[in-house]
Amino acid sequence: MVLLSFGFAQGLPQVREVDENTAYWFLVSRVNEVVVLGLPPARIAEALVNKKVTLVLGSEAVPSWAQKARVVRLGGGRMGGVLILGDMRFLVAPKGKEWVILDHPGTVTVLWGYLGAALGLLR
Repeated sequence: MVLLSFGFAQGLPQVREVDENTAYWFLVSRVNEVVVLGLPPARIAEALVNKKVTLVLGSEAVPSWAQKARVVRLGGGRMGGVLILGDMRFLVAPKGKEWVILDHPGTVTVLWGYLGAALGLLR
């Protein structure tokens, strides 16, 4: 609860719902380092090619676009869905046919802390 309070102390999160093309260009131009949970669709994956990527997968094969990525495996089957944390500031995720971009460093830091601890990714 304290961590969530810290996150929201930085002001209200900025949330945008955008189409896939806008999400692509957002990732290309605004993000340098990403943690990707699951496999994004091909268009979004193209935006991540020249980024520093940590890819969290289940039993899926590592796609060609992520050959240089750090890969963390979760046990079990395939992962459903995708979640992208960018530059410790942004959360990008699909919502139906649209994509949601959350710009709120505090919230992303909290999510990163939980995920990083659970997956052994904390730096």
